[in-house]
Amino acid sequence: MNQTRSKVKAVLEVICVLILVLFIIRVIWASDLSAWQKTHLGHPFLNHTTMIAISLFLLALARRNLAAYGISFKNMKYHLLVTLICLLPILLASSAFNFLDWQKWDGAFILSGIYLALLFIFALLLRKKPTPGETAALGALFLLFAIPTAAGADIGKRILGFIYFLFFVGFGEEMLFRGYIQSRLNAAFGRSHRFFGVNWGWGIIITSLLFGLAHVFNDFNPFLGKFGFVWPWGFWTVFSGLAFGYLREKTGSIVAPAILHGLPQAIAALFLAM
Repeated sequence: MNQTRSKVKAVLEVICVLILVLFIIRVIWASDLSAWQKTHLGHPFLNHTTMIAISLFLLALARRNLAAYGISFKNMKYHLLVTLICLLPILLASSAFNFLDWQKWDGAFILSGIYLALLFIFALLLRKKPTPGETAALGALFLLFAIPTAAGADIGKRILGFIYFLFFVGFGEEMLFRGYIQSRLNAAFGRSHRFFGVNWGWGIIITSLLFGLAHVFNDFNPFLGKFGFVWPWGFWTVFSGLAFGYLREKTGSIVAPAILHGLPQAIAALFLAM
């Protein structure tokens, strides 16, 4: 009975935290800050700053150990190696966004399959541990095709876009979902299963579902009279949540999933001025 109560409490806690974050972001969208961001920054920095700030505030308020929630920058050499090993697959997977509409069901089904495959690719690569030199060469080869398209793009816009996607989108969403939410659920549900030698439990499943649900509400803002639901977007992000969640469990940190989450869009912003 106590274990059941603990699990229910954890689920209710993370749902309330997610609702709070989404509510604040909707308020920002409906305020003058939204127009200011669009005019001066070009990207909604405050939205993802909210994710980071709320996560850190609640962890500090509850006096929880940041490292236990994956927020630790120790052993960076290892985390950067994992990032490097997984770099090429995530870049190739992200290239599908150039050809698919992720807000429609046909694109959503294809992306779901891509991210599910990516989960197994991550697991296989990290099990075999390829040398970083080989992986880095492949990643560099990928970038060579993108660099020429950057000609003529505004340097300030490109740098702001790179910073936004890598440090705000990547670390913002990973700190909230794989940091706060997944870790909190792991503490309640445990990690009694194994996948390619990595312990996992209901925490990664529930977190991925909540990650997808948050994206369903991307077009929902009652303060602006918008009541749309983007179910295809939410569907495929469940599977991307599983891939990033696996990296969180594998490394014990949000560093690798945060970088890999934001880096593809950051590269596109830097080299393609997107």
